[in-house]
Amino acid sequence: MIDSPVPTAAASRALDPPTRNIQLTGQQIGGWFVARYIAAMIGIYVALVTPASVTLAIRVGQLDPDGKAGSLALVASVGAAAALFANPIFGAMSDRSTSRFGQRRPYIITGFVIGGAAVFAIGFAPNIALVAVGWALAQVAFNAALAAFIAVMPERVPTALRGRVSGFMGMTGQVGVVGGTFLAQIVGTDGAGMFIWPAVVGALLVLPCVLTLREHPRSRDEVGCFTLSTVFSALWINPFQHRDFGFAWAGRFLAWTSLYLLTTYKTYFLIDHLGYTTEDVAPILTLAMFVLAVGVAVSSIGGGWLSDRIGRRKPFVILASLLFVAAMLVVAFSTSVEMFLVGIAIAGLGNGLYLGVDYALVAEILPDSSVAAAKGMGVFNLSSTIPQTIAPLLAPALLLIASDGGSGNYTSLYLCAAALSLAGALLIQFIRGVR
Repeated sequence: MIDSPVPTAAASRALDPPTRNIQLTGQQIGGWFVARYIAAMIGIYVALVTPASVTLAIRVGQLDPDGKAGSLALVASVGAAAALFANPIFGAMSDRSTSRFGQRRPYIITGFVIGGAAVFAIGFAPNIALVAVGWALAQVAFNAALAAFIAVMPERVPTALRGRVSGFMGMTGQVGVVGGTFLAQIVGTDGAGMFIWPAVVGALLVLPCVLTLREHPRSRDEVGCFTLSTVFSALWINPFQHRDFGFAWAGRFLAWTSLYLLTTYKTYFLIDHLGYTTEDVAPILTLAMFVLAVGVAVSSIGGGWLSDRIGRRKPFVILASLLFVAAMLVVAFSTSVEMFLVGIAIAGLGNGLYLGVDYALVAEILPDSSVAAAKGMGVFNLSSTIPQTIAPLLAPALLLIASDGGSGNYTSLYLCAAALSLAGALLIQFIRGVR
């Protein structure tokens, strides 16, 4: 707690967002705050990712056992489209909130409650259409909460701590996946419990942070009005006016497109290129995802800590992109599963290092961070969500390069992925607003 007087509106606007919020709320940012913040992010991911990775497919299979592949693709696509728009739009709405309960807490709490109710309803949905509606609503709600939550980082965390916080943020998704899968094994996959318990566990992790987060209400003069044009502008930040942000966005977009070309087509690579079958490929995929998760956890935390220690961000993001290049080259020329796993391990290190530092990097070049942090972070997150749609559409064309027919040329696919990562590394070098 500090004894500084509350600054005037004009004086507070001249301060950087973390200092401003410390003076307005009296809430210092230290280890316990960061621990609650990271635990809450893990909680949101447990509630959201467990259905996405495990239980949603099981529910679809229960309702449509013969056409489950097509039905799951439909449900997942509807949910992905909902998430794509929800994150930046609700982020912009949160930026303009003047609620006496704060800008972020109302969206976090309401989003989580509605998201939990939506996944609960999926457990009782009688047909695929209602599952799709429930999943779309869950994606919208949880992404509304996530957009508000991620904005807390540039608004509250001082520059000296951002690398470490970014590093822990980078591993929250992986922890959510592993934790959700483990939870599903404990509670079982019969009945609605497989949807209820992840939401309950997630809520228990979110509540300590939300209940202790102090916010100072903003005035309408400070945040502006929310209009129809705000909705459309929430999806766009002009890269020519904000060049550093544009380069960071484009660099991440290329790196993540490269990564999704690897992860999306790894199963077919093992079957078509290394000779596995649908019956014996599952253990290799499990091992590959474990290796990837370990690489992410190690490099995200270590990279974020080291980035704070030396006060630099760009070299780490560039190195992460170059690790993607190395990973794609190893996989492109793999002739054994051991080489493939080496490539996956390198990709995990690159993925973790990128996640561990790029949130800290973008927080320092975020346009209008004092009044529109959630919108900016939402637009930045599009650089990793759009590639999930682009990669499956791009891959078939890349597989045809120098192909002799059959299953396609996976060497050309991953050489092109390496080229995308290299281009991403080059773009990061043009950023001038951060070291």
